[in-house]
Amino acid sequence: MHQRLYREAYRMLCDQFEAEDAVQNLYLRLWEQREQLENLVAPEAYSIKILRNICIDRWRVIRLREEEVLDDETLGGNAPPDIEHIETSEFIEHFLAGLPEMHRRVMQMQMKGTGFDEIAKLTGLSEVNVRVIISRIRKRFKERYYK
Repeated sequence: MHQRLYREAYRMLCDQFEAEDAVQNLYLRLWEQREQLENLVAPEAYSIKILRNICIDRWRVIRLREEEVLDDETLGGNAPPDIEHIETSEFIEHFLAGLPEMHRRVMQMQMKGTGFDEIAKLTGLSEVNVRVIISRIRKRFKERYYK
């Protein structure tokens, strides 16, 4: 399955090294879950689904890095601050300040592009719990912001 997994990762990431890293991360995740994998009906489909999620996480991190570089280049350090951006940033900071400490830490890590698995390791929560927390925070944010 290695060739198919690599092709799928390369198709999503368009970079040889990123695709290789994504496949390697998949192997690590599968190894960590090896006891639960014995009863899988479709191991190839399961592997591809996990790989796609890994690629999406990596793609987000890559995109965030590119946006930071573009922001640095376009602002040049001397441009006047964007009022809308400041208001949005302040609103987000205010919203995050109203969250419990653990939820705030989880959301800040996720906003920086940290993957669910890494957030789970750093906080001691399960990966499912991290996903639920982020989902609930996003829902609460949408309810407040889009009133």
